[in-house]
Amino acid sequence: MSDNPLVALLGLEEHARQAATVDELGFVMVNDTRSLVEYRQAALVIDDRLKAVSGVAAVEKGAPFTLWLERMVQRLAIDRPRAAGPDDLHGPDADEWSEWLPPHVLLLPLADKGTLLLARDGEWQEGEVALLAHASGAFAHAWAFLHKPSPVTELRARLTAIPKWRLKLAAGIVLILLFPVRLSVLAPSEVVAHDPAVIRSPMEGVVEKVRVTPNQAVAEGDLLFELDRTTLSGKLEVAKKALSTAQAEFDQATQQSFFDPKAKASVAIVKSRIDERQAEATQLEDLLDRSQVKAPRAGIAVLDDPAEWQGRPVNVGEKVMAVAASDDVEVEAWLAPADVIALEPGNPVVVFLNSDPLSPVTARLLYVAYEAIPQPDGTLGHRVRARLDKGSTPPRLGLKGTARLDGHRVALIYWLARRPLGVIRTYLGL
Repeated sequence: MSDNPLVALLGLEEHARQAATVDELGFVMVNDTRSLVEYRQAALVIDDRLKAVSGVAAVEKGAPFTLWLERMVQRLAIDRPRAAGPDDLHGPDADEWSEWLPPHVLLLPLADKGTLLLARDGEWQEGEVALLAHASGAFAHAWAFLHKPSPVTELRARLTAIPKWRLKLAAGIVLILLFPVRLSVLAPSEVVAHDPAVIRSPMEGVVEKVRVTPNQAVAEGDLLFELDRTTLSGKLEVAKKALSTAQAEFDQATQQSFFDPKAKASVAIVKSRIDERQAEATQLEDLLDRSQVKAPRAGIAVLDDPAEWQGRPVNVGEKVMAVAASDDVEVEAWLAPADVIALEPGNPVVVFLNSDPLSPVTARLLYVAYEAIPQPDGTLGHRVRARLDKGSTPPRLGLKGTARLDGHRVALIYWLARRPLGVIRTYLGL
C-alpha cells in the first residue's frame, strides 16, 4: 500500500486503462486494489456470476464458495458502496459467512455491470470508502469499454428492461395490424333494370304526344308515344290518289287493247306504275303505323318528364324511354380509376341506399369494365354491375346510394396505409 493514497489511486486507474482484456482488468480489480487499501480477500461478480477472486488464477465454477458468494451478492444487491457482515444474511448462508469471508465486507457497485467485493478483519473507514468509490467508477468505465456486448445482447437487454405490459400492448397492436380484412373500395351506385327494353325513335320526326307517365305500368302492345303524322298522312293521301289514277289508266288501257294493238303494248307499263304506287302507299302506311310506338313487353315505363318530349325533334334510333320489369333489377356503380383494385366476378358487394342506409342490400359482382368512360359529371369511371342476391327484396328502380366492393383479403395495416401510400407515391413521382 502506497503512503500517498492519491498517487496509488492514479496508478490503479492507469493499470485499469492499460488492461487489454476483461480478464486482465478483473485481475487488476481484485489484486492491484490492495495498493490503495488493505484487505484480505477480493472478488468480482458480474451479472450474478463470479468472474475473479484475489490470489486465484481461475475461478472454479460450481464450487461451494462460488455458489455461496454469488447468492450473497445477489441478496445484498446495491446501488452505492455499502459495508456488510454476517448479520445481513439469514439462515445457512449467514452461518457459512465465517467459513468463507472475514467479518467486514465492503460492496462496491460497478455502475450496472456488477459488484466488487473487498473483505478484511477491520472495519472500513470513511476515507477508504471514498477512495474505493472513485476507483470503482474508473473500473466500471474500463469494463464497459472492454466488454462491449453484441447487438443481440444489447437488444435483449433493452427488451428485458421494457415493462411487460408495454410489450403485450405492442404485440397486441401488431396482431391487430396483421389481422386479415377484405380490401374494399366505395363507389356511387344506382339501382337499374337488369334487361330493359330500350324504346327508340323508329324514324326522324317530332314527338307529338307521350301517352304514358313515369313509372306507369304498361302491358305488351300499349301505346307509349306518337310521332307527328301530318306529313306522312299528306304523302299517303297523294300516293292513294296517284294509285287510283294509275288504276283508272290501267282499266282504260285494258279496254282499248281489244281494239287497238298499240294500246295493248302500254298495258304492261301501266301495270308496273300501279305496282309502284301501291308499294309507295304501303310504305307510307307502314311508316304511319310505326309512328305509333308501342310497348314490346309488359313492365314499368322509365322516362323523364313527358312534357319535355312533346314537340321535340328526334332522330332515328334516339332513345326516348325504356320499359323494365320492376322485380328484375341490379346494381350499377361507377368506380374511379384511382380506386380500382383486383376484383373478380362473384365478389361480395354491399349497397347502402340513401333512402335506407341502415338496411344494406347484398349483391354479387358481375363485371368491372376495363375501359374508363366519361360520366355525366365529366369525371372518368369504370362501369360496375352487380346482381342482387337471391331471396332479397329488390329495391325500387332509380334508388341511389354507395356500394362497397370487396376484393381479396389483406393485412389491416395495408388496408389503412393503401391510400396514404398512393398519395405519397404520386407526390414523389415513384
